[in-house]
Amino acid sequence: MNQSLSFSSSGLSPFEIAAMPNHRYDLLVIDLDGTLLDRENRVPIENRRAIDRAREAGIEIMIATGRALVESRHALEAIEHDGLIVTAGGSMLNEARTSATRRRFVLSPEVVREVTHSLLEHGHRVLILKDAHAAGYDYLAIGNGRLNPASEWWFSVMNPVVRHAEHPDHDEHPDDTVRAGVVADSEHLAPVAESLRKVLGPRAFLQHWAAVTESEATGSTTHLLEVFSPNVNKWTMISEHAREHGIPAARIAAIGDGLNDVELIENAGTGIAMANADPRVQAVAKQTTLGHDQHGVAHAIDRILDGEW
Repeated sequence: MNQSLSFSSSGLSPFEIAAMPNHRYDLLVIDLDGTLLDRENRVPIENRRAIDRAREAGIEIMIATGRALVESRHALEAIEHDGLIVTAGGSMLNEARTSATRRRFVLSPEVVREVTHSLLEHGHRVLILKDAHAAGYDYLAIGNGRLNPASEWWFSVMNPVVRHAEHPDHDEHPDDTVRAGVVADSEHLAPVAESLRKVLGPRAFLQHWAAVTESEATGSTTHLLEVFSPNVNKWTMISEHAREHGIPAARIAAIGDGLNDVELIENAGTGIAMANADPRVQAVAKQTTLGHDQHGVAHAIDRILDGEW
C-alpha cells in the first residue's frame, strides 16, 4: 500500500522533526534591524527557513524591535508571524495578528511637554509615537520645522499614520504616548541629549544612537534621540511575558545587535550577539553569530537546534 509522507513548511518530514535533539529553550527573541533584516531591509530566505525549523521544534518566536508595529509589518509578513511582538524598544507588547496592545509603558504628559519644548527650542521637529491601538494613529509630529530627510524617507517607506500639530498643547491623546524623540545629525543631537538627560533624571529613560537610513542599516551619522518611560527596555517587557507563562530566564534565547538589546542579551539564558553588533552588546553576550548580511539568525538557530548552544 502506498503511503504519502507530508512535509512541514520548513521542508522537514515528521520523522526528521521527531529526531531533532531536545532544545534548551522555550522562547527565542529576535531583533529586527541589524539582526533578522539584512542591509536592504529584507529577511533572507535562510532566516525564514530557520525560524520555521525553530517553530517546528516547539520554540515560541517573539520579535523585539525599536520600531513601531506599523513599521514592522513587512518583516512580520515575511516570516508569517502572528504571535507577539515587543515594539518601541520595550514600550509596548502587541499582537501581530490583531495589532491589539497587550501591555504598554507610557510617558507622563508632563515629561512629554518638557521634552517637546526643549527640542522645539533647538529647532527640531518632534516625533511623538502613540499607542496606535488606543489613539488611532501612529505619530504626532509637533512643530513647524522640516522633518529630517531620514524621517521623510522612513515615513515614505513605512507609511505610518502621521498627524501634525504646531504646539504640544494640541496633542489630543496625551495619555497614549510611548516615545518622544527626534532624528537629526549626531553632532547636533549630542549636546541636546546630554542636557535632557540631566534635566529628566530618573523621570524618563533617554537613548541616543544611530538611526536606520536609506543608505545605512547600521553606523549612520544620522541619530535618534528617544525618550521613554523609566525602566523601559526590551527585557523588561519580555520578562513580564515570561513570568506570566512560567518561562524561566534560563529557557530564553535572544539575538540582537543594538544598544536597545543590551539588557535583553545580558539577561536571557543565552544572549547571542550579531557579528555586526555594538561592542557593548558583544560584551554581555554568551555567544556570537554571523553578521546580518550573512544570515546570522539562521546560523544561531541551527546552533540552538543541534544543541551546541
